[in-house]
Amino acid sequence: MTQIVDLILDKIVERLLLVMQTNIDPTDITYADIVKKGLLQENKAKRNIGIGVTGGDHDDPEYTDGIASLSKLPEIAMDLPIREIGGGQMWWRRGVIRVECFFIREKLEEDAAFVAAYEVLGRIMANLESINFTGVVDSFDERALKLFCYGNTFFESGGAPKSFIFRGKVFWQVMTERP
Repeated sequence: MTQIVDLILDKIVERLLLVMQTNIDPTDITYADIVKKGLLQENKAKRNIGIGVTGGDHDDPEYTDGIASLSKLPEIAMDLPIREIGGGQMWWRRGVIRVECFFIREKLEEDAAFVAAYEVLGRIMANLESINFTGVVDSFDERALKLFCYGNTFFESGGAPKSFIFRGKVFWQVMTERP
């Protein structure tokens, strides 16, 4: 059995593994040590970059999936036929990508840490919307159609004078079609 959110998470992780690990030299400071589905729970001091992909947002239980006309969802300038004659409806499946950059071992200057951290964030955001969801259909015939990266929060969260830490989230939603 499969469910669409789990399949979507797998596709996002697959892309991020490619662009954050496979295509990056492991000695590059922006190489992601961890790219995974789920929460980041590893020892932060032993890793530089951690990326965790989840459905929903455990910091905000109000961050829900729902039919595309649900009023609590962000407006991303998409006009869609929400329901079709004869059945079917469009849904938004939503989640976050947690991004953690721990530049502790490198002893970077603050500006160099900013450059590296925002390189990580930029690479993630630049590669999400090109994920191909063709053929991604769950056991309940729900189909993933298109991912939209529509926001982020990212900030320096401590570590000075030469052990800088950045944390944040990238917000995404995928348009799906339910029978």
